[in-house]
Amino acid sequence: MPAKQKLELTWIGKGESPKLEPRILIEDPSKSFGDKNAENMLIHGDNLLALKALEQEFSNRIQCIYIDPPFNTQQAFEHYDDGVEHSVWLSLMYDRLKLLHKLLHPSGSIFIHIDDSELGYLIAVADEIFGRKNRVSVIAFKQSSASGPKAVNPGLVTTTNFVLFYTKDKTRWKSFKIFVPTGRDDRYSKFIENPHESFEKWHLINLKDAFCKYYNATWDTLKARFTDKLEGKLEDFVLANADYVVRTARVAPKDVNEDARTALVNSTQNANLVFRSQRPGKEDYYFLNGEQLLFYRTKTKIINGKLTTAAAGTNVWDDLLSNNLHNEGSVSFPNGKKPEFLIKRVFELSTEKGDFVLDSFLGSGTTAATAHKMGLKWIGIELGEHCYSHCLPRLKKVIDGSDQSGISGAVAWKGGGGFKFYELAPSLLRKDKFGNWVIAPAYNADMLAASMAKHEGFKYCPDTELFWKQGSSTEKDYIFTTTNHVGVGFIDAILDEMKPDERLLICCKSFDKACETRDERINIKKIPKMLLGKCEFGKDDYSLNIVNVPDLNDDGSQEAYAPPAASSAKKGRKPKTKAVRGEDQPSLFGEDEK
Repeated sequence: MPAKQKLELTWIGKGESPKLEPRILIEDPSKSFGDKNAENMLIHGDNLLALKALEQEFSNRIQCIYIDPPFNTQQAFEHYDDGVEHSVWLSLMYDRLKLLHKLLHPSGSIFIHIDDSELGYLIAVADEIFGRKNRVSVIAFKQSSASGPKAVNPGLVTTTNFVLFYTKDKTRWKSFKIFVPTGRDDRYSKFIENPHESFEKWHLINLKDAFCKYYNATWDTLKARFTDKLEGKLEDFVLANADYVVRTARVAPKDVNEDARTALVNSTQNANLVFRSQRPGKEDYYFLNGEQLLFYRTKTKIINGKLTTAAAGTNVWDDLLSNNLHNEGSVSFPNGKKPEFLIKRVFELSTEKGDFVLDSFLGSGTTAATAHKMGLKWIGIELGEHCYSHCLPRLKKVIDGSDQSGISGAVAWKGGGGFKFYELAPSLLRKDKFGNWVIAPAYNADMLAASMAKHEGFKYCPDTELFWKQGSSTEKDYIFTTTNHVGVGFIDAILDEMKPDERLLICCKSFDKACETRDERINIKKIPKMLLGKCEFGKDDYSLNIVNVPDLNDDGSQEAYAPPAASSAKKGRKPKTKAVRGEDQPSLFGEDEK
């Protein structure tokens, strides 16, 4: 039997995912804002490490994820390096999507915003992680119009981005129907002149005649009065009288039930009389002169707090242009900011009030701001300095109600709520001057205890009475961490308080040999030896996990592949350039790293 094969995308460096350190998150109360009991989280730190930090508590809890990662367009932007070699970019996305998949609720959805530079490759990667059967749609988002300098460039003018839409499990998927505004449907050209009389006596007149009668003026007079606003006024009139604006449509007798068929036939035999067929729980059928009466009210929906003509949403979103966004949220983020109405639509498709949502490429804070105004619980992660300069002030303004931009008017946002601000903890271990791994000096006793609990799969929740119950993994399994030397007497004191079915893991810097066999209910391990080899310590930035791509020899063969090397490139720093095959291309290495 041949080995089982599967369809997948491969690239240099795939399968070499880092062993991430499960770090703790440290709240900075000076930056937290509003309601102290709020569950919303703004996290500053590398997003891969931050996602790992969330894994234990939030696996299978996030209802919707929206991310807008760097598009890899080979252009260096102000706030992050976007010119990342394809294999590096794919590895960056692959590792993050695997963690995001773990965090996503079984009924949840993920939306990945991307342009066409890596669209095809990203679909293949997302299919592998989320399952091709769980791909819901590829949404085309019109983010600009065919104007300006780009319109004179050769070839087609690029006006769209794309949003990949996946669910974790389509059999359990929670989704909602959305509707989008459309123009007035001018097929509805009739008006019920006497709607308050019995339906049999309804009399239809031309819509324009009813409009003129409302204003007590002729059509020509109204055209002169309203000029270019006439269509808007007519649409307002139609929406205000949507129960009385109608059109007629032919219907085949075979397409309706027996009772409706009778009413339809009667209408053909009795000119200008309306016949009705009642449908409990649904719109009644009305027939006139052998045709069905269709009411304009069935074309309307409340969208952004306003009654409007609407149609079911499609996979082409061309009504949410990204222009005039520079003041939204009172922060400027050239080439990166997405409109709050775009994120609102994403959440309307996939969430209900109170659900958790997450964005691990938070950028200027749009996702968190939108989620907050919509009554969702949110987690936002951002590595760059703009976590302080953009996200933090923007979200404070949302909470104090001073941000009335974006969707604020549509959802009647007045302020409220709060968030907690977290810094990603430094690496637990570092090397001393002799090259030995030691506990980082930044860790106090509480931080160390919380970190060891996370490393060993325990929930950190110190008991108020028994000091050795710092965390638990089950109702009977506990963990205790100390930097003191542990002796037999210390063990015996704990044993006096333990119940027969309880078990304890003790993590310490040193202990008496006899402690190892004192009681089978107690397992004792030494820090840091117990941690070495489990994960990668001392690395704080996984934003660019550089892979040296093999060059071609003169004969077209590949040179030997070099193993991955860490890059010192940071977000916000433009890469230096070097000549590659006769062209100036961005280099991810500084001069001292070549």
